[in-house]
Amino acid sequence: MKTWTHRFTALGLALLISTLGSITARADSTQGITDTTIRIGNMGPYTGDASSFSALNYGPMAYFRYINSQGGIHGRKFEMVTADDACKETTGIAAAKKLIYQDKVFMVLVTPCSGVAMAIKPTLLEDGLPWIGVSANPKLTTPTVPNMFHVTYTGVYSGRAMAGFALSKPNTKKVVLVAHTNDWARGYCDPATELMKEKGVEPVMNLALERGSTDATAQALRIKAANADFVLGCLYEAELAILLRDLHKYSISVPVIGALGADFESTHKRVNNPAAVKNFYLPYQFKAPMGSPTMKKWEEMFVKFLEKSELPENGVPTNFYYFGLPPAIATVEAFRRAGPQPTREKFIAAMETLKDFDTGVLADKVTINRDNHVGVHVMYAVGLNEQGKQTVFTAWGKPLQ
Repeated sequence: MKTWTHRFTALGLALLISTLGSITARADSTQGITDTTIRIGNMGPYTGDASSFSALNYGPMAYFRYINSQGGIHGRKFEMVTADDACKETTGIAAAKKLIYQDKVFMVLVTPCSGVAMAIKPTLLEDGLPWIGVSANPKLTTPTVPNMFHVTYTGVYSGRAMAGFALSKPNTKKVVLVAHTNDWARGYCDPATELMKEKGVEPVMNLALERGSTDATAQALRIKAANADFVLGCLYEAELAILLRDLHKYSISVPVIGALGADFESTHKRVNNPAAVKNFYLPYQFKAPMGSPTMKKWEEMFVKFLEKSELPENGVPTNFYYFGLPPAIATVEAFRRAGPQPTREKFIAAMETLKDFDTGVLADKVTINRDNHVGVHVMYAVGLNEQGKQTVFTAWGKPLQ
């Protein structure tokens, strides 16, 4: 009798464990989803030296609030949970784990700092949470992994856009690269170098400017000695501004194109000298110039749906607000396509159906499939025209019509 009782008990426990296991799997697949809400983790550097990047996090906040005002998706409204990573890897890992295990979000968005995004990638892969970010490191999504997506530009295409714009200037032969010595900078400068070599141009000099630097005199003087035709700055905004100031200080008028670790308007404010930025350019991600009707509707949305503390202290929302939008727009579209009973698997499958999807924001349309989770490639450049007006260029001297 005891033997049969033990066998029955063991069998019952095994069945119970099996049943609980399947329930847990289903619960994990719908973590963050209730009958009325979808919980999203919005991770970024809300504090610290890179806090200007947090504007990228406010774009999605505005868009999800806008969608909520329209009734949400399939009867569910979005609930954003913010997490501050301070652009530091250890802080980011802790923040991601809190979002996943304590706040129990369905997915993680934005994560502007590439170092943080790479640091949390193993956790995201292990737990299977979808991630749609703006950090530029191509290693996040190339090779393709099941649950991570780029619907904004990686460093590969931003770097190629930097080099392409520089080489579109007639007689550009002597190109100098100034970069941080980290993976983020290489993510821009390596693809830029590859494109230049394809076009028969070798960089004449590679100069390091470390994060936290407060002086770029040595780099400026070497650029002057090289008689450079163009400078590519794979630098975050603070160091890019220092380079621009010191180039002007030593009367070096060479054109400079930075990377997407900087915002055009914010860099101008940091430099605080119109003469020092007259030859300054950045890759431009958007389909139309700022202030145009196409982009104005997004500005109006920011003003309507963001709190005063979430908007710039002075002036209009910067480019970073707009660049944060596509992850939210793609997320909403994927939930729409996933149907009224979404799971992680359905969401990921829906993301992989995006083809020529127009975000209404970016210069390129998003195309994602099972083998490719990098959705956009084509972009422009932004700088000042001869009258000192901010202008979008398709190539050197050619404004976007």
